[in-house]
Formats: sequence, structure tokens, C-alpha cells
Amino acid sequence: KDVPVVAMVTEEVKEQLVEASAVTKKAYTIYRREAEAEEHQAAADGTPIPTADKSQDEGEMSVIITIMQPILRLMQLLCENHNRDLQNFLRNQNNKNNYNLVCETLQFLDCICGSTTGGLGLLGLYINEKNVGLINQTVESLTEYCQGPCHENQNCIATHECNGIDIIIALILNDINPLGKKRMDLVLELKNNASKLLLAIMESRHDSENAERILYNMRPKELVGMPCT
Repeated sequence: KDVPVVAMVTEEVKEQLVEASAVTKKAYTIYRREAEAEEHQAAADGTPIPTADKSQDEGEMSVIITIMQPILRLMQLLCENHNRDLQNFLRNQNNKNNYNLVCETLQFLDCICGSTTGGLGLLGLYINEKNVGLINQTVESLTEYCQGPCHENQNCIATHECNGIDIIIALILNDINPLGKKRMDLVLELKNNASKLLLAIMESRHDSENAERILYNMRPKELVGMPCT
């Protein structure tokens, strides 16, 4: 028997979601600010923008970024077993101050992969052994938001202004180096999760809009020739 949403979405859960949203937004802002500052400084100095020769210390993520992994895991678990009520609640709390955590998560993925346009850019240089686990968790959370399916969350991801579909496709089709040269297993895991997310965005729909958006930037030849070993 289904449990009423009133019993599931308690005031404590609401407070936790609001707090999660605040942390997500803060992490997104800090990550982007640090990236932009580094790019501006590099441009001013005439030095190359983040290269694969960055030191190990430079690859470390700040605490405000790493704390996102358990938060995203929590939001994934809230939607387990295709919990439609909580899937919708993550997107819209019907409050005066509404927090769209689906969009916030997508923007976080876009940001941590080093993209602001849905393109690869320096994606391969931004993804490394230290942050690939967080990126995987972000992709897995987005997948759980959609599965069931939840058409509203599917559309939210497919139509968002940060071109989230493009960055997901880029994760699947492109080389991710230098990580792929050392840990191809991590690259393949990420590509597998990104593929599941694309399938979740298209799952059980009565229209072809999202599939067309995906196919617009994904050609059969690219799929056949995609890097997998």
C-alpha cells in the first residue's frame, strides 16, 4: 500500500532538502568562482589555462565541494524505487521560496566537468581520480530523479539552459584524458553511468522530443567509434 506523501515528506525532510539546496548552490558558486579566477589569472599572466601537469595538491577539492557527494547520495536515495512524490518534491516544494534541486544538480555537473556551455572544453583536464567519484554520484542522482519515469524531471534536464544533454553526451563520446591513460576503468564507469542517464531521460515517453534532442548531437558513427578501450 502506498504511503501518503504527507507522511513521507516531513518537516525535518523539508529542512534537510532546503539545507541541501543551499549547500549545492554554495558549492556551485565557489567551484565556478575558483575556476574563473584561475582562468583570468592565467590569461593575465599569459600562461596556459589548467593543464594536465597540475600538481597533486592543486587537484584536491575543497571541503565545500566534497561534502556534495553524501548530499547527492541522500537525494538519490530519496527517489529510490521511483518515488514519484519525492522526485517531484525535489523539483518543486510549492513554497514561496522554491528550490529546483534537479536543475541545481545539473548545473553542478556542468560546473565540475569544467563546462559552461554543454561542450567538452577542458573536460578531460578537469576530471581526475580525485573528483570522478563525485561526478559519478552526480550522474547517478540525476538518473534516479528521472527513472520511473518522472516526465517533469526528464524535461527539466533535457531543456535546461546549461545544455545538460550536451555535457552528458560529451562524457560518453569523448576521450577523457589524462585519466583514461592511467585509469580506464574509472572512465568506463563514468561513460556507463552517463549512458544510463541518457536512457533515463528518454524512458517511457509518448513523444520523441528528448530523443531528438539527444540524436541531434549524437551520430551513429560516433557511437560505433566511441573510445571504449
